[in-house]
Amino acid sequence: MDLGLTRAGKCLASAALGLVLLSAAPAAAQQRQAPAKPAPPPAAQPKTAPDKKPWTVRMSREAPHTFTVKAKDASLSEVVEELGRLLKIPVNLSPLMVKQRVTVDFAGLTLDAALRALAPQPYVDFVTGGEDGNPRPLALYLHAFNEKEPSLTATVQGGSEALLLEGDTEEGVGDEEARRKREEANPLRVSYGHNQLTVKAKKQPLTVVLFKVASEMGVPFDLRWEPANLVDVDFTGLPVDQAVRTISPAVRLYYRLDAVSYQLQPLRLALVPPAQAGAQ
Repeated sequence: MDLGLTRAGKCLASAALGLVLLSAAPAAAQQRQAPAKPAPPPAAQPKTAPDKKPWTVRMSREAPHTFTVKAKDASLSEVVEELGRLLKIPVNLSPLMVKQRVTVDFAGLTLDAALRALAPQPYVDFVTGGEDGNPRPLALYLHAFNEKEPSLTATVQGGSEALLLEGDTEEGVGDEEARRKREEANPLRVSYGHNQLTVKAKKQPLTVVLFKVASEMGVPFDLRWEPANLVDVDFTGLPVDQAVRTISPAVRLYYRLDAVSYQLQPLRLALVPPAQAGAQ
């Protein structure tokens, strides 16, 4: 009797275990078949700022312009290229200066002073004239010491040239006193030296006065317009850039400035039409 009950209990226990295993199998299968959760998107990487240039170049708005430059071991070519962009003029570096790097920090310097801080031997080609009389730079040249100066026609190249022929071919060697009196009576007298100009003119055509001035300075004269009026001019020992503005606002003087020695080299004289007389 006990043996039969024991067998019956074992059968019931086996059946119950089978039901538990059958009910657990679908759950396990569902767990295996459940889709995996999508992985979270990768975290956005912070944007890296572009490399900051090792230099800044600024120019004042009002003329005459001043310049502020900060550079630390920067390429000189890049610094002066920005300078040229602000001035809207070409910049030329000698083969030696192209390779240079600079470290400078200055503010409020004039153009010539700024160039001296950047290169041992800078030059600037200018044109001056017009109503305001402010010289306008045309080109910059940065050289090292003892390098050959850039060509005088590198930037300022002439168009038409006019020549003045004067003097009496039949005049012999006369008395010095008589010659002096003739010179004093001459309605046009021009002398030039050490970048200073003296002009004495009484009722003379402007073109004739400028012909004589250009001849004394040894530069070409570019005649773009021929006025009919006569002029009176009287000044002594004026700096040549100031002197040409005194003669007429229609006169333009092209010159090169050695920014170290301040030597001014006249390059060309021009007379412009009235439409251009108010501008450079």
